[in-house]
Amino acid sequence: MSANSFDLTTHPGQADAAQRLAAGEVIAIPTDTVPGLAVRADLPGAADLLAKLKGSKPGRPFTLHMAHLRAVRELLPQPPPGLAAWMEEQLPLGVSVLVPRGWANLPKGMDWAWQQVGIRLPMHPTYQALTDILSFPLLMTSINTSGQPPLFAEDLLVWLDQHGVAFAEGVDSIPATLPSSIVSFAPEPEWVRKEIETEIPMPGKRVLVLCSGNICRSPVAEAILREMVAQAWQVPSNRLEALGWVFASAGTFAMSGGAISEHSFTVGQEMGLDLSAHRSQHLDDALSQPWDLVLGMGPNHLDGLPGDLNADLFDMTGRPVPDPFGGELQHYQIMRDHLIEAARLRVQSWCQWSQDQS
Repeated sequence: MSANSFDLTTHPGQADAAQRLAAGEVIAIPTDTVPGLAVRADLPGAADLLAKLKGSKPGRPFTLHMAHLRAVRELLPQPPPGLAAWMEEQLPLGVSVLVPRGWANLPKGMDWAWQQVGIRLPMHPTYQALTDILSFPLLMTSINTSGQPPLFAEDLLVWLDQHGVAFAEGVDSIPATLPSSIVSFAPEPEWVRKEIETEIPMPGKRVLVLCSGNICRSPVAEAILREMVAQAWQVPSNRLEALGWVFASAGTFAMSGGAISEHSFTVGQEMGLDLSAHRSQHLDDALSQPWDLVLGMGPNHLDGLPGDLNADLFDMTGRPVPDPFGGELQHYQIMRDHLIEAARLRVQSWCQWSQDQS
């Protein structure tokens, strides 16, 4: 073994690499895509150290490489609706994610000069063996001179030797592969780099809200959910579909094409929602489209739904939302307030990470 290398398959090698990183050294380690240069992310001037080594301009952004999903959860404790579940699925598959800096709970004292935070979760076993013992995240980039393609095999070793970078044994045996795909949420999604041919769904859900006539409860509930999710994502409600969020409502006994009831229009207007364009639709018509989740005002609205549909009460506490049809305006205001409370719980549930993360 070279004096400037370490074996990440052994405890002494892992300790050697950790000590080098703790001392502020840049090292070369494997990832699940291209091998990378790594430096501890909380080191003052860490990014400039990587930039200087690669010959790139100071201030260029690099990505945080995390040890496990638990570390990602600590970095993003309250992501927008749907993003946590999406990241739990996509990060282990090799997708890198950029999010606004304001969403991230960066470690105290970390020198972060950029408006976005890049997040990566390599699943390479020797990478994980090292990062499992580190108390800090890594800032990483591909091994190459700026503007050149990532290096592999003998060319990689030559470059590391020329630049005096210590490396993990076997890093030169990683076969040439494509770098990770990168999607930016700024907050609307944009593929910065897409190296995979298959389409990746966005974080949102297709949600159908049900009541009886689709003129009182469900159109107000639909609008409240849409507005809350848009606010959480910091986008206009008409841009939610770009994030995968689609909301609609229907009625189990609805007459198609009916306008919203007068009092439901009024209680929506009182909270800044314009429901004048709403037209009722029957459940059968709505089920001609796919839905990730169907939410009913009461248990009766879920009866008879196809067995393969994911369905639940709108109110997660199990309380039905009473039908105000034919009542006074105050009954509709009570309905609206109930829907706001229930929608808030529902949206909060969409922001949560799984509880069984390693």
